[in-house]
Amino acid sequence: MTSALLENLMVVARDLTQAERGVIVDKDLNILKLENVDTAFLESNDYLKFATLNLRQAISTNEAIIGNNVIQDMSAAPTTNTNFANLRMALILPVAGYGAIYLDRPIRSGIISKVTVDRLMNLITAVLAIDPKPDLGGLFDLYKSQTEAK
Repeated sequence: MTSALLENLMVVARDLTQAERGVIVDKDLNILKLENVDTAFLESNDYLKFATLNLRQAISTNEAIIGNNVIQDMSAAPTTNTNFANLRMALILPVAGYGAIYLDRPIRSGIISKVTVDRLMNLITAVLAIDPKPDLGGLFDLYKSQTEAK
């Protein structure tokens, strides 16, 4: 059930954020599912340094993290340099008691807004309160009802 819930939440989050890649981990950072991710990414600094550090933080604080794959230390921001084509927006959504979802997309596709992140976190909170957990169709309906109410 853990993997199915996280997978369904990732589908919704991926569609709403138009993310290109995704990783689902359990609360111990064991990888449960990969979406458009290859071994090179999992062995890269983007994942090993940025994603795992932030996945761990998101799970421990139960707060979403949004950022990019280059600037991790804001004091280094003026001297950080990368090819624009390699810059990616990253979003980590914790799912309390289950694990977390990592999503990213090229920055040229635009930013992922705080409103979208807040709505996704509200959806996750609502889903965790429902028993039995809704399926994929139910998740989209729940998200739609939450966004229409606001």
